[in-house]
Amino acid sequence: MDIKPKKSVFFLRCPTCGKGRLFKHAPYNLPKVLDMNTHCEYCKEDFVVETGFYFGAMYMSYIITSGLCLLMLPIYYLFNPTRDKFLDNAGYYILACAIMLVAAAPYVVQLSRAIWLKLHVIYFKKKYNEQD
Repeated sequence: MDIKPKKSVFFLRCPTCGKGRLFKHAPYNLPKVLDMNTHCEYCKEDFVVETGFYFGAMYMSYIITSGLCLLMLPIYYLFNPTRDKFLDNAGYYILACAIMLVAAAPYVVQLSRAIWLKLHVIYFKKKYNEQD
C-alpha cells in the first residue's frame, strides 16, 4: 500500500517513504503489540534509533488519550438527560472514557510510537540538510 509520507503515521507506515510497515503485527495482536521492524524494507530507514528512544512516546500517548477523552465530552453533554445536574452523571462519562481507552489502547500505543518516530525523522532530516 503506497501512502503519502505525511499520512503514513496514521497507517503505521515508514515516516520517510510511507511504504514500509513500522510494526510486525497488527495493533490488536496483543502479545506482540510492541514488536517493531528494525528498518524499512523499502528505503532502509532505521527504526531502532537508540536504546530507550521510544520512552518519549509516552508523552504522545498521553496527548492522544487526553484528546480522545476531550472528544467524548461534547457527546456526554448532548446525551446527558439532566443538564442541570451535570456532575451527578459524571460516572457515565468516566465509564465511557474508560471503555473507549481500553478498546483503543493497542492502536494508541503503536500510533504514539509512530508519531514519536515521525517527529524525530523530520527533525533529523532537516538538521542534516541544513549542515550540507
